[in-house]
Amino acid sequence: MTGWGEDDLARLRAAAHLRDGSGGLAALGDRPLGPVLQYAGDVLAAALAEGRAAARERAEECLAELDARDAPGDAELAADLAAALGTPRAAALPPLPADLGAIAAALEDTEPHVLDLVHGDVLHIGDLADEPAAEVYDPSRWLPIPPGRDLPEDEEARRGLARHWLADQGYRVV
Repeated sequence: MTGWGEDDLARLRAAAHLRDGSGGLAALGDRPLGPVLQYAGDVLAAALAEGRAAARERAEECLAELDARDAPGDAELAADLAAALGTPRAAALPPLPADLGAIAAALEDTEPHVLDLVHGDVLHIGDLADEPAAEVYDPSRWLPIPPGRDLPEDEEARRGLARHWLADQGYRVV
């Protein structure tokens, strides 16, 4: 990734995972946003929520790039970022604390997984063998993740596809 070394990308991933806006701003620095728009949007939204005025210009830049690229997951992230900027585009989906990387891995796996709608955990269906059947199939608690999708190797694209799938299910990641 142009302008993004592994250490820089690791810091950005960590900031996105922790919703650390100031750490995310530091990781972004003056590097190009294009190769990391999905992570950049998440950390910039967090920085705006923290009240970091320095995030506004980069968030507007990220929003413009998301709109221009229009890859899977970009519209959903753009809506979240626009709301953080104070210019909401649509009614917000209910938030779910989920790991987009884990969702992407479950989408690609050939084994069935579920998403815990309470905690945001992605679990292999076999891990629920000790749960009562009524709880395992409770749609207010578990969301089946369809297995066997062919996902790209690119981490940015995988994150976007997972975000898009989650939005199709009626949730936004936090």
